Amino acid sequence: MSTGETARTSRAETIASAIERRIADEQLPSGHRLGTKQTLCQEYDAAPATLTEAIRLLGARGTATMRPGPNGGVFVASPTALVRLGRKMLELSGDSVTVADCLTVRDQLDPLVILEATRYRNSRDVEELRELVAAMAVEDLAWGEYLRINWALHRRMVEITPNQVLRHTYLSMLEYVESRLQGVTPIAPGPEVSTRLGAQVHLELVDAIASEDIARATAAAAAHTQLTANRGATS
Repeated sequence: MSTGETARTSRAETIASAIERRIADEQLPSGHRLGTKQTLCQEYDAAPATLTEAIRLLGARGTATMRPGPNGGVFVASPTALVRLGRKMLELSGDSVTVADCLTVRDQLDPLVILEATRYRNSRDVEELRELVAAMAVEDLAWGEYLRINWALHRRMVEITPNQVLRHTYLSMLEYVESRLQGVTPIAPGPEVSTRLGAQVHLELVDAIASEDIARATAAAAAHTQLTANRGATS
């Protein structure tokens, strides 16, 4: 993909996350009209193609849906039982639930997510994973930007699996971590976890998924587990 398409995908992810936060923060009910594509483009300062991609992401997550016609637009979706489960998990708060708790659960799910992606990926999945990992490999990438792309990459991987329980549980962990770290300046860990090393590990991860080789994906998942074991609690 071109640089412009890469930027559009990254921007679409940001807009989708912002709309999800709005739905959660304002406790918007199912069927609530978020706006038309035109008004949402204006609200989020987005190009039509970028907003269309954001709506696709929201639809895949069961968060919002597009309705055509004169009275159409983008509406809050009626949540399935699994989406309600995810929202309940996001309602957890207080000192009893920490970012570290969520990262621990996410880390345990990562190998399964990777193997599922290897089994079920298609050419579009691989293309989008490659563009995200390429963005991670940019020279002198700031740690906060590295984390944002990292989370987007993992979100895209789990969207491949047909296992809805896995997908919603994993996404809930990611969304909880992102919500708790919103506005917090992340501190880079020690030199043993550099953005360059992280990009290399994730590049092999994506190459393994693309290869459909389960043994290679298992080895790549093990290397990724070692990487996460060396990181700080906020990475």
